[in-house]
Amino acid sequence: MPIIHTDGISLRYREFGSRDNPPIVFAHSLLWGGDSFSELLAELAKDFHLLIPDIHGHGASGYRNGMTLEEMTEDLYLVVRTLGLQKVVWFGCSIGGMIGMRLALAHPDILDALVLLSTNARLDPPEIKEATLHLWKQFRDGHREDIADAAMTFFFSSRTYQNRPDLVAQYRAELLSMKEANGMFTAALAAFDRSDIGDDIGRIRTPTLVMTGREDPAATPAQAEFIATHIPGAAWNIIEDASHLAGIEKPLEIAKLVRAFLSKTVA
Repeated sequence: MPIIHTDGISLRYREFGSRDNPPIVFAHSLLWGGDSFSELLAELAKDFHLLIPDIHGHGASGYRNGMTLEEMTEDLYLVVRTLGLQKVVWFGCSIGGMIGMRLALAHPDILDALVLLSTNARLDPPEIKEATLHLWKQFRDGHREDIADAAMTFFFSSRTYQNRPDLVAQYRAELLSMKEANGMFTAALAAFDRSDIGDDIGRIRTPTLVMTGREDPAATPAQAEFIATHIPGAAWNIIEDASHLAGIEKPLEIAKLVRAFLSKTVA
């Protein structure tokens, strides 16, 4: 698979859909790479040219110890520029959305639109940071079985547990089978130790759509509303019966919302 070298590390990416269509860069969440969002991406690939990088420490992409979200943003900006793309839609999920907001602040010239899913601009409340960082340390140290059930309740909604236990079981099994964890943990630290850009996002002028799951404990509806009301003109939607992996729980609904939004903002 194609790899681009940026500032001493290698970042892998994949492409789907016709290059004649408007380009979307899909930046996935921590832990779950682009393959995990296959249903959402297959739906969007009908109308868009998708570029899907493996973010730092995930898949075949490298990482640096002590890296920051700002450094990750610059690396991914170079990926887009190296591929010769002049304007893109940035669709960021979780950490991918954190990077997207920083990209909109540092390099607004490269963005046609910004789609933010399950993310936030401010710092995590101490109790959320403490609980999730503990799970990540356990994951890094190989205690996958010990954290699997707690992690799944973070990612999936109560309705998904009730109606789609097979989906929860699938991702639980994937969590248990993951091998290399240091890179993922390093990327997670970049998110945990991020700067608070809540006072900065008012400078974003990129057309923006904000979405989050109703039951998301990390990117709550209140945090989504904060982003949407501070980015001028931003639209926002709450995805019912969904949690942090809303893009996996409700892929068709999210694809429909993205299409409707981009039909108004991107030629």
